[in-house]
Amino acid sequence: MIRSSSQKSAKISVLDELTNILINKNKTDVGVVQFSNQFKIGRFLSVFSSIKKRGLPVISVLLAMIFSRLGGVSIYAKQQTGDLQMDDNTMYRLMNNPLIDWKSMLLSFTKEFLRCVASKGEKDNENNKISQSKCFILDDTTIEKAGKTFEGLSKVHDHVSCSFVFGFKLLVLCYWDGKSLLPFGFSLHRESKKKEYGLNKKQQKRQFKKERDVAGFSQQYIEELDEEKCKVAIRQIKRAVRNRILANYVLMDSWFISDFMIKSIREIKNGLLNVVGMCKMDKRKFEINEKLFNSHTIIKINEAKGKVQTSRKYKSKYISVVASYDKTAVKLFYIKYKGAKNWTLLLTTDLSLSFVKTMELYQIRWSIEVMFKECKQYLRLGKSQNTDLCGQIADVALTFITYTILTLYKRFENYETLGKLFRETQKFMLEKTLCERIALVVLKIITDLLEILCIDVEETIYRIIALETNNKSIQILLNAVYQLNNEHSK
Repeated sequence: MIRSSSQKSAKISVLDELTNILINKNKTDVGVVQFSNQFKIGRFLSVFSSIKKRGLPVISVLLAMIFSRLGGVSIYAKQQTGDLQMDDNTMYRLMNNPLIDWKSMLLSFTKEFLRCVASKGEKDNENNKISQSKCFILDDTTIEKAGKTFEGLSKVHDHVSCSFVFGFKLLVLCYWDGKSLLPFGFSLHRESKKKEYGLNKKQQKRQFKKERDVAGFSQQYIEELDEEKCKVAIRQIKRAVRNRILANYVLMDSWFISDFMIKSIREIKNGLLNVVGMCKMDKRKFEINEKLFNSHTIIKINEAKGKVQTSRKYKSKYISVVASYDKTAVKLFYIKYKGAKNWTLLLTTDLSLSFVKTMELYQIRWSIEVMFKECKQYLRLGKSQNTDLCGQIADVALTFITYTILTLYKRFENYETLGKLFRETQKFMLEKTLCERIALVVLKIITDLLEILCIDVEETIYRIIALETNNKSIQILLNAVYQLNNEHSK
């Protein structure tokens, strides 16, 4: 996936949302039990009771798999330590069951999360319009695999390492409710179809295969592998709206911004959703005063007319232009950051947005990058060695279900430390702990240094938080700060 060079002053308010929770293992386990009860899991899992008639109930196996994920080890390793009093084959059989709709299960957890928050009477801060803006965030990430026998595996391009690896592309749709990020839609995809998916005949022959029941969900997963990600994304957004998960904006990076995506999103519920995203500075043309211009021509014309504005907040120059993109009205913000040689393009279909508000909205998109990093580091996203595609789908769903439970736990915990749950006058961002403040200072030093050296800040930070080789170092740093914080409190 090609990523555009985005704003240099991108602010990531919290590097690790789950660090403070997962540092204390005993506290985490108690928290998961407590907040799993709030989800009323048994109620919406009752539909699966007919699928598994013998042995342990679905809810027991599901919770066991969630607990095994929290330890950062595989199901087998958890069983060997004696922490898991359950046969691992029981779990694998459930994960490979083609009759279980894991995607619907994840969606149910998201709806229960929103119900739990609503039941506490939490309200938006009326003075913060950005916190009131509900957003869908769309992005993908690489799921790399160590072997070549996985069903549906192919050679895919990893934009972090800028190389080709064997694995899947995981497309994820998240919901930002103003305070928390909730992954609720996903799909696995493969690439290199014209090149036999990057596999030779011997490797193709060794791949896992089995007969599929047309009535089961596994056949849908197989067909989705080669479907265009943009079409699947639109289907996921429509499904969210049908389930009354409503938003104001869809946030995307440059890979997803196209005339098809913009038109399809604007057609949902007669323009319910607007698009905000980075756009490639390529040969595409925009219509202004019934004439077509590419981005480079638009910049030259506006520079000549002296229509370049300055933003002190984002240390940049920008040009604001209202145009038409394949008959869809759009607002274009051409941005040139301090010390940068090239312009970047930020596009929105909401013509009422100012430059600052558009930038603030787009920065929310970074929360999905942090989520990917956390799920891979803490919750073993993509680490499953299950060769059955159903098992891989189940692995992703279980990761996001665990993440959703922990997100609710963190949200309630932080409010409780303030003495009263969900105050109406609560600020948009929670008061930072000593650990978080130190992390922010370190981040500020890094961003300032990168700006001085004229290095793209967003792309650099993305690589730092995405590379798994950095995860251990970051965790050691945060753990050390956490210990200092405890000593300081004493």
